Amino acid sequence: MTTRPDSGPGPAPLASVLFLAFNQETTVRGAVASILAQAGPPIDIILSDDASTDGTFEAMAEAARGYTGPHHVTLRRNPANVGIGEHLNRLVAASRGELLFVAAGDDESEPRRVETVLRAWQAGGCRADLVASHLTDMDVGGGLHGPLAVDDLSRWRTADDWVARRPHVIGAGHAWTRRVFDHFGPFEPDTAYEDQVMAFRALASGGGITVEEPLVRYRRGGVSAKEQAPSNAQRARRLAVQNRRHLAEIRQLMKDAARTAWAPRVTRPLQAEWRKQAYIEALLSAGSARALVSTFMSGSGVPPAWRLRKFWAALRLGAWRHGAEARTGR
Repeated sequence: MTTRPDSGPGPAPLASVLFLAFNQETTVRGAVASILAQAGPPIDIILSDDASTDGTFEAMAEAARGYTGPHHVTLRRNPANVGIGEHLNRLVAASRGELLFVAAGDDESEPRRVETVLRAWQAGGCRADLVASHLTDMDVGGGLHGPLAVDDLSRWRTADDWVARRPHVIGAGHAWTRRVFDHFGPFEPDTAYEDQVMAFRALASGGGITVEEPLVRYRRGGVSAKEQAPSNAQRARRLAVQNRRHLAEIRQLMKDAARTAWAPRVTRPLQAEWRKQAYIEALLSAGSARALVSTFMSGSGVPPAWRLRKFWAALRLGAWRHGAEARTGR
């Protein structure tokens, strides 16, 4: 569904907003309204639902219905849930802008977000491949709790900078170029965190900059909130989900690094990180206490003290009792 079919093909807008929603019925109306209210030149807005099981799509459609502003708005829905990485791949393919803004169904953008970021990007000759901004902490009920500062990306100029310390970034406040996405290609389908992936891609290419202003109200909690007093089975499940996501992120980073001049410097640290996460995966997959001990004994390539800490944690958790459920749960 396109809400402005009269706009025609025309020249491509400079910016597109990739709006991702999933099971966010209670917050998506406000999130959509904040995107439709963007000041500045006409932009390309794609409102997309990842096969929600609640009323998210209907709420999103209602929020966009009757829009008569300057922006071109497209409403779409995935027939089946594909996850964040593949969802972003599809939205990039459906978009037309050169600078691509990410927005979520539970966050709210300030009306000046797109205009401010475009101005900063153009002031630098459009050389940066990622523009970040600070955010405002927002609770589940919409209350605001002050700024959430991210790092100044212009300080990361070399591979050594990135290896020494990765920048603190929050993807909800990102805009990145189509050219950097096209150069590295689509995300692996199981990529759940694009924040560090896109930061790495940009810093190893055209660089990144940070707008020193909070431009997104970033909602904490909600569907990502942790269980209260979780059981061991819940802890194991949570660890398994985090482990899968970390493995996917490292796999994506290693694949991307191979396409950059940074590869010789960053490959070894990424491989060391991979071995640690693979060891955690093996602990969570152990089918018995004996298998858990065997995994500990065979964990070569992982620092002994770190390996011992993770082993004791898995032992206290009873990972062999919850491992199968944890590894297959989502």
